[in-house]
Amino acid sequence: MKTKFDTPNTFNGVVVLTIALIIVKVLSALYRVPYQNILGDEGLYAYQQVYPIVALGVILTMNAIPSAVTQTFGVNGQASQYTRVLLRLQYIGIVFFFLMFICAHWVALLMGDINLAPMLRAASVSFLFVGVLGVYRGYYQAHRHMNTPAISQVIEQFIRVAIIMAAIVMFASQSWDIYQAGTLAILGSAIGFLVSSLFLIQRRPFKLTRTYTGNHVAWKKLTLGIIVFAVSQLIVIVWQVVDSFTIIRSLQYMGLGFEAATVQKGIFDRGASFIQMGLIVTTTFCFVLIPLLTDAIKTKQYMRMNRYANASIKITILFSVSAAVGLINLLPIMNHVFFKNDSLNGTLSIYMLTVICVSLIMMDIALLQVKNQVRMILLAFCAGIVIKTILNLVLIPQLSIIGASLSTVLSLIVFVWILHIQVLKAYHFQAMQKFIFKLLLTMVMLSFAVQIVLLLIPGEGRVEGLVELAIAAFMGISVVIFAIVRLNLLSFRELKHLPFGDKLFHMKRGKR
Repeated sequence: MKTKFDTPNTFNGVVVLTIALIIVKVLSALYRVPYQNILGDEGLYAYQQVYPIVALGVILTMNAIPSAVTQTFGVNGQASQYTRVLLRLQYIGIVFFFLMFICAHWVALLMGDINLAPMLRAASVSFLFVGVLGVYRGYYQAHRHMNTPAISQVIEQFIRVAIIMAAIVMFASQSWDIYQAGTLAILGSAIGFLVSSLFLIQRRPFKLTRTYTGNHVAWKKLTLGIIVFAVSQLIVIVWQVVDSFTIIRSLQYMGLGFEAATVQKGIFDRGASFIQMGLIVTTTFCFVLIPLLTDAIKTKQYMRMNRYANASIKITILFSVSAAVGLINLLPIMNHVFFKNDSLNGTLSIYMLTVICVSLIMMDIALLQVKNQVRMILLAFCAGIVIKTILNLVLIPQLSIIGASLSTVLSLIVFVWILHIQVLKAYHFQAMQKFIFKLLLTMVMLSFAVQIVLLLIPGEGRVEGLVELAIAAFMGISVVIFAIVRLNLLSFRELKHLPFGDKLFHMKRGKR
């Protein structure tokens, strides 16, 4: 009898948004390569100093506000309720815009580089569109019309990347400096927001009305939802904000000149591109299980609940560890192929462990959120930020830029440790020791296979290196698939939650 893996209709929207997320993340990771190649590590430093502020707006409009609106209203929200939320968020966005625009000079001083002020003002413009984008996307998601917000996300990202490319051209052809090019590149996000907003407004998902007919808004639930959804997506960004305010000054404190400090910070910021690539895999696969988990909790089917929690954690650990170990093995060749030199490989290798920590944190937050354990999430988040800041100030003057990588990983370990203690209290996990042993064996096999490829196919130039990189990456992925099939890393029930899980299932049956 043939076993089937049916994909429920309710997952169609998740698939659409997942595809959009992959496109957005791939574009977000790749544009940094030509940016660094043309503007150098100093140019990447300047862009990355300000980018976290833009990223806050992206996460609020793409994930946090839409998810919180969907959770608060569902399919029963009224036009008057959506209007009230949209207007209030717009007012908050406008206030944030004015504050950042006016205070850009002082913020740049705190970052240790006054030339960043025009870029900070450009970043502030993005917040003028937070209410419109967030609420309109939330409305469509609540009504299961996922195509429209997905298209708007892709439009926004394409516009943004196109303008970043224009900034690169202007730098190369018009003798712009890194700050002028950076200002245009950052402004690209605001223009992307504008075009995406016009796309959604033109479709008029609901009629804006100021006639409130007694339909109250659960402001506390909505605000808490926005904060929690933002926290799960903002981890890497907030840690980068701490770096923006501490790394340059700490490197100068240990005796480096300003230019040398900006070059080291720029090389360190290459890690953001690699981490994005790693998180594409992990964040895409694991969250398909959350709706199933929520349903199991609502219907008090605790055996199913624990089964889904087991699958969520195992899939997250499998793909995040595979991504991190793969990136560490491939880092020297990736650094050379994409960024022209292989500087600070040790620092960036430590930084790649962020993929494991952030993936586990995001899944643990989701597991705790469905059980309404929000206080511990916020406590762990605050503890992580404080520890990251302290460790930056202590380790960087002592160890140079590698201290920034260590502080990131150590603070995230504390973050995930606090969360996971609560997760272990809330769910029952089975056969994890056997899974971890098989995973470690798989990572040894993966590292061995990749290093053999790198040894046998030495790539001298960047083109040859790209071919070598592709072959080594394919070999690493093949080892993971082999381990899933032959070492039974995942059970049959867990396999069905993966893309092409049915194919792997039949491969396992063939093995038997």
